[in-house]
Amino acid sequence: MFNSFRKIYGQNLSISKFTVITVLTLLFLAVLTGTILDFWKYGPYFTPDTVGYFKMIHGNYEDLGVLSPFYSFVLSLPPFNFLSIFDRATVSSIAVFLLAMLFNFKFCQQLKNQNISLFYALGCSLLSWWSFRILGRAHADSHFYVLLLLWLYLFVWKKADEKWNIILMSFLSAVMIWSKLNTLFLVPLLVVWILLSKEKQWLIVIGSILCSWAVYQVVLPENILEIHLSNQVVLEMTPTNPFKHFYENLATWAQVSLGLIFSDFITQYIPLPLAFVLGCLGFVLLSKHIVKFRLKYNDPIYKLVLVSLVYSIFFLGFQQWIGYKEINFRTLFPHLLVLSLALWLVLIQKRKIVALVTLVFLITGHTLIGHYLTWQRNDVYSLFAAKSFHNSDKKQTIDNLLNGKQQQIYTDAPEKIMLSFLYNEVNQIDPRTRFIEGKNYLLSEEESLLARKRSIEALLNGSGIIVLFHLMEIDGLDSRPYVRVHKENGLVIYYLDSLSQ
Repeated sequence: MFNSFRKIYGQNLSISKFTVITVLTLLFLAVLTGTILDFWKYGPYFTPDTVGYFKMIHGNYEDLGVLSPFYSFVLSLPPFNFLSIFDRATVSSIAVFLLAMLFNFKFCQQLKNQNISLFYALGCSLLSWWSFRILGRAHADSHFYVLLLLWLYLFVWKKADEKWNIILMSFLSAVMIWSKLNTLFLVPLLVVWILLSKEKQWLIVIGSILCSWAVYQVVLPENILEIHLSNQVVLEMTPTNPFKHFYENLATWAQVSLGLIFSDFITQYIPLPLAFVLGCLGFVLLSKHIVKFRLKYNDPIYKLVLVSLVYSIFFLGFQQWIGYKEINFRTLFPHLLVLSLALWLVLIQKRKIVALVTLVFLITGHTLIGHYLTWQRNDVYSLFAAKSFHNSDKKQTIDNLLNGKQQQIYTDAPEKIMLSFLYNEVNQIDPRTRFIEGKNYLLSEEESLLARKRSIEALLNGSGIIVLFHLMEIDGLDSRPYVRVHKENGLVIYYLDSLSQ
């Protein structure tokens, strides 16, 4: 039985190269088609942070302390500044997808054999569900992603003593600080690398990172890292002790890591005890590889595993230090990126062809399912839908009713209007979840009803209006004194008569 297993998954595989490439090509084209269709339907996705980025593009920097400035800075430069703010984000997202594929091609050029297999396998990873949700967002993470790809290309395949490489790495690392403060993990990474390789010129790169961070601190002293360190964040509703905190974070790390191959919607249901064991096993395997092959530190797989291990330790350690829990695909994507690349290199080098094709098939399958399920939803944070609303008569109607007032807007579709009303607080009138520490927590029916009651109170005291897109009229509200209702093509707006204010 063992020999049969080896014959299928080992080096004696008798599948033609043409067959393997054909299957990988079809899988890549399938996931690429899903990406194109999703982007054609929705454009880039956005998050509430996108509101802050858009404000910064307009010259309002009230969110500069908690958001990385690089994304908005790039979108304020030519040729982006010749486009509308919505089109800038769209063009940016298209550019990062193209750059990701370019770096994929550059990675594959380093392989003498099987470079086509690596291109398709890594291409499926770059377009997979976890990766698509980063590259396809109007968010700083997308720019940090492509900068990290360039950094990895230089670190993994270019020698430190090559002309200008250290200078280029120093400049790139300094810029990355302004894109995402996660860049600070490069400091412990390069310290370990210097100890392994004895290449002291990497101290120049470390120095550039620290200098850039020092300037960042001076320019933005109240930045997101300082806010975390001073415990000015919304912590978990029921604080946990340090041991339970570590247990849950490590278990979640394992669940997210398995999202490389399986849908993270499924992996989140892995029981925490099992996930914790898998997390411990994962760290043991990564650490064992680093210790066992330390004399082969220049091997690309070794470098990638080192990045994965150091980033994971750095991030989990930081979360433990500040007592925070935000372990998800977005915060761990540097780890997921390098681990996926290392996985494909291992399978290709050891000629585990069936295993390679099987894993690519699983990635393609759950990614296409993710696209399909998204297409069934009505509450997608789509930049195209937001742009369509922004240019509609409905937006103008709400503008006229607000009449320049900074009132709160309570709505059943915040994803449609929040980018059109950057300076009005937009709230869900009937929330089902609350976003805390990177996760959505279900609200009870009582909490949802309380939120609706608050929106009605805001309407009645003149501090807010209610905007409904799904014909969810509120019984009896239009009979209240001074409350007016406007109905227009499925849009229902409750507002207070100006005479009562």
